[in-house]
Amino acid sequence: MHHHGGMRPFALIYRQPDRELSPADVQKIVEGFLLWNGNHDWKVTDVAPTTDGPIGFNLATQNGSVVAKFTMDPHTGKIARVG
Repeated sequence: MHHHGGMRPFALIYRQPDRELSPADVQKIVEGFLLWNGNHDWKVTDVAPTTDGPIGFNLATQNGSVVAKFTMDPHTGKIARVG
């Protein structure tokens, strides 16, 4: 596969300056990331806005044990691990 001038496969999709992500959007994004990486076992739980702005979520095993906690900035999509 050849790369032409740094073009991405989905270059026709413009990245918005403010992504305006909702908790449902964050859930879909993280579920898609898990699937994209071949992880069919973990699930996304406890997706909700935090008091300071980001949207929090957990990655958990099928039995509900939390593996890690994260937040995603609803404007930029930046992810931060918090636990």
